[in-house]
Amino acid sequence: MRSFFYNQICCVHICLIFICLVDLNAQDDFGKYYEDPEWIDVGSNKQLFVDDYLIEYKKSVDFVMNPPYQTGEILIEADLPHERGGYVFLYSSILKGKDGKIQVWYDFVRQKSDDPYDHDRHVGYAESTDGINFIKPNVGLHGLNGSRDNNVVIPGVIGGSAVWIDPLALPEHRYKTQAKTYPRDDYGERLPSKFHMHSSPDGIKWNFYSEITPHGPTDTQNIIFWDENLNKYLLFSRQRFFGRSVRRAEMKDLSSNIENTGLVVWTDITDQYTYFPDRADKNRPEDIRNDVPMDYYGATVFPYENVYIMLAQAFWHHLPDQGPGMRDVRLLISRDSKEFSRVGSRKTFMGPGPSGRFDSKQVWALPNPIVMDDEIWIYYTGVNWDRARRIDPDAPDGMKRAAISRAIMRLDGFVSVDAPYEGGEIITRPIKFKGNNLEINADTGAGGSIRVEILDRNGYPVPDFTIDESNWIIGNSVRFPVTWNSDRNLESLQGETIRLRFVMRDCKLYSFQFK
Repeated sequence: MRSFFYNQICCVHICLIFICLVDLNAQDDFGKYYEDPEWIDVGSNKQLFVDDYLIEYKKSVDFVMNPPYQTGEILIEADLPHERGGYVFLYSSILKGKDGKIQVWYDFVRQKSDDPYDHDRHVGYAESTDGINFIKPNVGLHGLNGSRDNNVVIPGVIGGSAVWIDPLALPEHRYKTQAKTYPRDDYGERLPSKFHMHSSPDGIKWNFYSEITPHGPTDTQNIIFWDENLNKYLLFSRQRFFGRSVRRAEMKDLSSNIENTGLVVWTDITDQYTYFPDRADKNRPEDIRNDVPMDYYGATVFPYENVYIMLAQAFWHHLPDQGPGMRDVRLLISRDSKEFSRVGSRKTFMGPGPSGRFDSKQVWALPNPIVMDDEIWIYYTGVNWDRARRIDPDAPDGMKRAAISRAIMRLDGFVSVDAPYEGGEIITRPIKFKGNNLEINADTGAGGSIRVEILDRNGYPVPDFTIDESNWIIGNSVRFPVTWNSDRNLESLQGETIRLRFVMRDCKLYSFQFK
């Protein structure tokens, strides 16, 4: 009997020792858990709500893509005497200078025969002070049809433009553009195409800068820009993978080799099985790489605040026996320029206009969208014929029409976090900031609202910045000031790890910024 109790006591001691050891380990884990969690330094940079990156907790909210309003205005078309019989085409580009002047370099094409490569093709120039009323100055630089009275800035048979500002360049090479060229010999025979870069001090007087070895296809509008995050030039061009796809590559300088090439968007399994549900049919050909419902003809890519925006030019040809079809624009977003996520459940971001209008069959987003006051203007080329050259049957007089127009959206308005009528909320990941005040870009309508609470690193409300002390935000503004009853600014919280809690009802929240 004594032996029995002795054994029981020993077992209890062993269990207590084990529990203590487990408890010590648990305390270690507990301490680790409550150490400062990883935080994001947002500084005084604007933070967009385009994905879950900033959000640690959310309730009853959704990310919503916000397509721009396409005005359908005809801003630039082929209307000069030397442009008769031609049209403005897809590979055009636009920039807004520091002086506010809007410059456009448009892709002009005049077909000479049924051969799609037998054409006159050059880069024309237009400019505007308001982004709506454009003039085409007679620059008198290049002969065309025996005269220099024209607005041609890059002659020869060149595949449009993609103009950008090189911040590292000498002043005479500050403007740059790159495009595929279509040279011919003295007898008019086609020579192998080349990939040329031109440079300019002002966007008007251009000179040949270099020939680039692209290490891949260039038969699209090729995008290059300097990336301050990587300290490299980025190239977004074309690749052949499941039809046409978009590739990304890096360059240390514009004379070095292209490196780190990789795909960023292509026609994936979801695209294929949505439109070709019999893809798994064993009787289908084994090689289906070019048998796709759509592909990506190119992409306008540009940094915006702390993200990379891609306006992918989708080319649709999924209908049987219809041949090449129409084009629209899809929105993708990335945090690192490598991994891009489709936004808006793959729905159209910018689509063809109504039947009968100049943009009824194809639209192409130009690089680069520009900020005008509290709006973003995305310029686009629209044409009323499809890739198989079938003109819109509702076109006036059955004639081809093409023009550059614009689409308008609010500042930061690509994607928003939307709360329903019943309400919702989000809490950010831990952040540190720089600034004295907080602003948000939001639209609550008349009946919706937003209140903001500041939480400490452990998730507890910070005194004077609680939800009950938060002043209601109601209305529509790209820069609402966030205030509390205490009227305190945020200077005392600089350098502290905090979270922001947004309590929302029937509203759209686009971004926030400490200032």
